[in-house]
Amino acid sequence: MNKRSWLCLVVVVAVVLAGAAPASARQKHHKRRAAKHHYLPRVVVPSRMIPPAEPPQGPYASALLVDSVGGKVLFARSAEDPRPPASMVKMMVALLTFEALERGDVRLDQMVPISLAASRTGGSGVMLKAGERLPLDDLVRAMLVASANGACVAIAEAVAGSQLAMIERMNGRARQLGMSKTQYRTVNGLPPRRGKGLPDMTSANDQAILARKLLEHPSVLRYSAEPVMSIRNGTVKLRNTNHLVGHMDGADGLKTGYYRQAGFNLTATASRDGLRLIAVVMGCPTLQARFQVAQQLMEWGFANFAKLNLVGAGEPLSVEVRVANGSRESVRPVAAENLSYVVRKGEAKDLHVTFQLPTVVSAPVAKDQALGEIIVHDQSRVVDVIPAVSPVDIGAERYGTQTH
Repeated sequence: MNKRSWLCLVVVVAVVLAGAAPASARQKHHKRRAAKHHYLPRVVVPSRMIPPAEPPQGPYASALLVDSVGGKVLFARSAEDPRPPASMVKMMVALLTFEALERGDVRLDQMVPISLAASRTGGSGVMLKAGERLPLDDLVRAMLVASANGACVAIAEAVAGSQLAMIERMNGRARQLGMSKTQYRTVNGLPPRRGKGLPDMTSANDQAILARKLLEHPSVLRYSAEPVMSIRNGTVKLRNTNHLVGHMDGADGLKTGYYRQAGFNLTATASRDGLRLIAVVMGCPTLQARFQVAQQLMEWGFANFAKLNLVGAGEPLSVEVRVANGSRESVRPVAAENLSYVVRKGEAKDLHVTFQLPTVVSAPVAKDQALGEIIVHDQSRVVDVIPAVSPVDIGAERYGTQTH
C-alpha cells in the first residue's frame, strides 16, 4: 500500500471513530461550543460619553426614546414600523412570570422540571438536561441575563402549562397593553425554521410600552442590572448580553435580541438624577452599533431633559374645601399620587399647576374619596391630571348629633 492509500485509510478510520464517540464525549464537545457561543465578544462601552448635539440618525431601522414614568416621547424614528424583536420577546415572558409570582401561582424557589422540548431548544442556552429540575429563579436568571432559549420554554411550561398556552397569554397581554403592532409566535424569539412560518413581530413603540410595564416590577432589575450572575448553586456563571450594564453610568436593563434577519436589537434603560429613560433600537447592522446608538440616545436625553417633581403623593394642597353637615367644617385635599413631568431643561417656567375643586362638599366623605383634580398644563395644553382626594373620613353630623 502506497503512502497516499495509507493516508486515506487513516482519514476514514478517524471519521468512523468520531462518529462512534460516546455520547458523553459529544455532549462535552457541544458544551464547549455552547460556552463559546454564550460568551459574546465584548464591545467598548464608556461610562459616559459627550452627549451628541442631536439624537443619532443611524445606523438602525427604528429607534425610540421615552421617559419611563409618563411615557413622554423624547425622540422617535420609524417607531411604529413592525420588525422582528428576536430575543426581546423574552420581556413579555418575564412580565407574565412576575405577574404570576405576585398572584402566588408560582414561586422563585419552585423546582421546575426540564422537558425534552426545553432541553432541545436551539440558539443561546445553558445546557439544560431533560429530566433535571432547576429553581424557577435560576431559569429567570438564565432568560434575562444570558438570553437562554430553553429556559424560556421551561418557564412557559411552569407558568402557563405549555408553550402554546403561554403564547396565547402573551398575545392577550399585548392587546391589553395596547401593543397594536405586536404578534407573538414563540416564547423566545427564535426565527422560523428554514423560512417556514412567520416570525414574531413588534415595534419600537410597543417595546417601550412593554418595558414601562415591566419596570413596574422592580424585581426585574435584580436580574437585568447585574453584569454577571450565577446559577446551579454558583457553579455556572452567566454574563449579561446587555453590555451597557456594568459600564454605562446608570444602565440597569433590559433585554437584547438578535438573529440575522432581525438585526441587532436592544431595549435599554438607565436612571440618573431621578430620571429614568428607555431607549429602543431595532435593526442595527452590528453588535457594537446597537449599544452605541442606545447609549447616544440616552446620553442625549439626560443632557437635554429633566424630571420635575411637581406634587408628592399625600401632599396637602394650598386650598380648603368646605364640608356641609359634617363632623368638621372643612378639609384640605391631598394629591392622590406623585405628579412629575419631564421637560426640556430651561423650559420649567412654561408649566403651571392648577386645582379644580368644588367650593363645598356634603358629608359623609370617605378617606381617599376624589374631591377634584390637580391639573398640569403648559402654554398650549393640559399635560397631566391626577385626583385630589380627602385625607380622612368625615362623618355626617349636625349640631353635635350624628345622623343615621
